[in-house]
Amino acid sequence: MKITAVGGYKAVGRNMTGVTVGNETIAIDNGIRLDTLQMYDGDTDRLRRYKTEELVNLDIIPRVDILGNVSSQLISHGHLDHVGALAITKPNAPIFGTPYTLEIGRKDYKNGDFHAVPYNQAIDVSRNMSAEFVEITHSIPQASIINVKTKEGDVVYAADFRFDNKSAIAQPDYKKLKEIGSGNVKALIVESTRVKEPGKTPSEEVVREKLDDVVEFIEEGLIIATTFSTHIERVQAILDAAQKAGRIPLLLGRSLYTQAELAERFGLLTIPPEAKTFASGKAAKNGLKMIEKREDYLLIVTGHQGEPKSVLSRMITGEIPFKFKKEDSVLFCANTIPSPINVATRYAVETKLQNLDVRIFKDLHVSGHASKEDHRRLIRMLKPEHIIPCHGDMEMRSAYAVLAAEEGYDINKSVHLLNNETSVGF
Repeated sequence: MKITAVGGYKAVGRNMTGVTVGNETIAIDNGIRLDTLQMYDGDTDRLRRYKTEELVNLDIIPRVDILGNVSSQLISHGHLDHVGALAITKPNAPIFGTPYTLEIGRKDYKNGDFHAVPYNQAIDVSRNMSAEFVEITHSIPQASIINVKTKEGDVVYAADFRFDNKSAIAQPDYKKLKEIGSGNVKALIVESTRVKEPGKTPSEEVVREKLDDVVEFIEEGLIIATTFSTHIERVQAILDAAQKAGRIPLLLGRSLYTQAELAERFGLLTIPPEAKTFASGKAAKNGLKMIEKREDYLLIVTGHQGEPKSVLSRMITGEIPFKFKKEDSVLFCANTIPSPINVATRYAVETKLQNLDVRIFKDLHVSGHASKEDHRRLIRMLKPEHIIPCHGDMEMRSAYAVLAAEEGYDINKSVHLLNNETSVGF
């Protein structure tokens, strides 16, 4: 068996891992690196202006050709750093994932050979490998831990996840994970983004309570909330808080429009009848014209990282005609993603809002990623022979190696710190 680190083993993003048994290889995930993309362009729709080799060299997509012929492409969930490169790399192989995940992939790669798979249904992904998708909680619907079964033992791919027993839309399948752990797990390939954080990642229930408290507390002015468009459970929490406070929600932004429509179609999001959704910049301008009494409305907008082309940034600059007032409040329902570009753009937006005397409420958020004790629990459930930390820079992945050492694993013997485009064999 050989595990190949294609992307995601240098920094957060552009995730892809290869699993080879004999002369057969499957690929897991096929993502873009969003912070690097933002540095050069910032718009996923314009990626096709670049040649594939340029995007690889710019560190935006994985170098898929190092895997050779791939029997199957598996996708763990619908975030762009896991699915966003499909339309560029165009895998000439069956693509497997949960129904919601593949709807996101199909949007840009319309000619893909997509096969939607229910949780816990074994599927053949090559002549000698099968796979199953295990339900797990994350910050997007229908995320999965993938278990690849081979004659050499199981390979479990866990990027990304958290253990949230009080999620409103998903549940971690502890029973299935323990069942897998009672067998022969040859390797665990596991994300490392928050392994340095002590304790357990809190439940989304914490955010629901915070949002209700803050929205109820604000009596004057317009409320503007911003979060990840794909975080459907968070968007629902904001909509629910608006309803409880008697405010009319307006959703502004193309990605919010797209994700809300998809989630509503899957029965995962309930948009109240009085709410309105606006996709384009022109539509957002029209939506803002609806506002008469500011305290009657709550806006949900794109721009939680300060992205220059987001609705929030364009409202601040006046590109979308709008005038902030002192009584207005901006709720950041997402923390800053820890990359230099995101830190800079988020800082710029917050500073501009402060200069406008707008009230800012931050940290209405819990991470979608596992903390140290979540990871420890996963290791103990699966009991893998080898551990390969992924989805993180060297500092993050080294921190995972420290945790693995606490659990009795040996660095370079049973814990492997790979770099992009390197492999390890067992």
